Amino acid sequence: MSDSLASLLMIYVLDSLTSFTVLAVYIFAVLDEKIKWKSMGKFMLMAAVPSTVFYNTLLLASNFSPLAIYAASSVFTLILATLSMAYLWKRDVWWSFCVVGVAAVMQVSTGAVIGSVLQNITLKEVSDFLLFVQQIFLLYPLTAIGISILLKKIHFGRPICHLLEQSRNIRITALEILGMEVLVEIFFTMRLGMQKESLITYNAAVIVLTLLLIGILMYLANKEASDRKIRLQESMILQQRMYVENLEDLQRDMRAFRHDYKNMLACMYLSVSEGEVEKIRHTLKSFEIEFDQKLGERIRMTTQIGNIRITEVKSLVLSKLMEMNVKKIKCRMEIMYPVTETGIDIWDFNRCLGILLDNAIEASADIQNPAIEFILISHDGFLTVRVANSWKGDTDIGKIWNEGYSTKGEHRGIGLASYQRILEKYPQAIPVTSWTEDLFVQELTIGV
Repeated sequence: MSDSLASLLMIYVLDSLTSFTVLAVYIFAVLDEKIKWKSMGKFMLMAAVPSTVFYNTLLLASNFSPLAIYAASSVFTLILATLSMAYLWKRDVWWSFCVVGVAAVMQVSTGAVIGSVLQNITLKEVSDFLLFVQQIFLLYPLTAIGISILLKKIHFGRPICHLLEQSRNIRITALEILGMEVLVEIFFTMRLGMQKESLITYNAAVIVLTLLLIGILMYLANKEASDRKIRLQESMILQQRMYVENLEDLQRDMRAFRHDYKNMLACMYLSVSEGEVEKIRHTLKSFEIEFDQKLGERIRMTTQIGNIRITEVKSLVLSKLMEMNVKKIKCRMEIMYPVTETGIDIWDFNRCLGILLDNAIEASADIQNPAIEFILISHDGFLTVRVANSWKGDTDIGKIWNEGYSTKGEHRGIGLASYQRILEKYPQAIPVTSWTEDLFVQELTIGV
């Protein structure tokens, strides 16, 4: 192999590995997560190495045009990166494809601008080769890291993640992102053979196009968030109306109970006159039991709910209590202190709480005399959530953490994979899981 061919092959290998590094950096930006070097290393090993081998094999062993080789390599890279991410992040393929696609749009755009600036550097001399290596393999990833840090600071990935989590048809979203990625790839290939005087216009066009595509994506994400807020507000209005109706029913029951209480006092007065102590004791006991059954529990429940001072959380809890009531699941709730803050993003907290309560309701569905215990305590700088439910101990504990696992069958359950994934962003959140033969308990403690 000639020295020039060896140098060219080395450049192709370094270019592929650098491009994958940039892609991985942007993936973490889209996920709104700090870069995890261990995960990045695994991603590079699973996706970058095979793609690099595939690309260079096509270059050396085929007579296809460079454009055809690049297109085939891009498709192969996108598929392999998606599968690798689905495996490493334990997510479904469509979600992984969307994240990789958004990251690829930014990676290709960055590469197009950097590449257009440096494409006129020749390799006739060693000094040119060293200059090329220094600029392309340092400037490219450093630029991407700088952009990703900026995106992380403005939480660029948060609305995108919400869009993917809440999207009712993620396949359509995936097709939209694919269209964006293809458009950017076309612009990337247009720089080949472009005259130097056109590079400024080209770079400006690429930047504007990228910002436009990302703007469209952010619009879709914000639109989904707005729709979610509207649905939440409608739900809150309905639940507050039911809350008021419950208070009105409680007031009517109090008036009726007051009437019964007067009649009971009249009977007790007669018993006192006749010295029937045992009858008085029995009457008081019956009165206590009747009060607890008719009014005591409802008064306590209303007081407990009133301690939730965060509207979104109160709305969620009310909706789950209504669902338990419909399904005849007994709920023991304790909220002893006012809850005014969650310590983490309110939407993430509600998602976590919703997952725990939904799983408890699902697990209790086939249990005789089902019961759920829900405790929410905000005290001494910590918020503690405890959800305990009766369950059948024959469930495979190891599988409940898998994506989509359910005791009702495949692809029906929420599982706890999403719950764990959300909490990974918050080091101050400590989840604990415990169980016995008939009781499953989830606790979450958050520093506020």
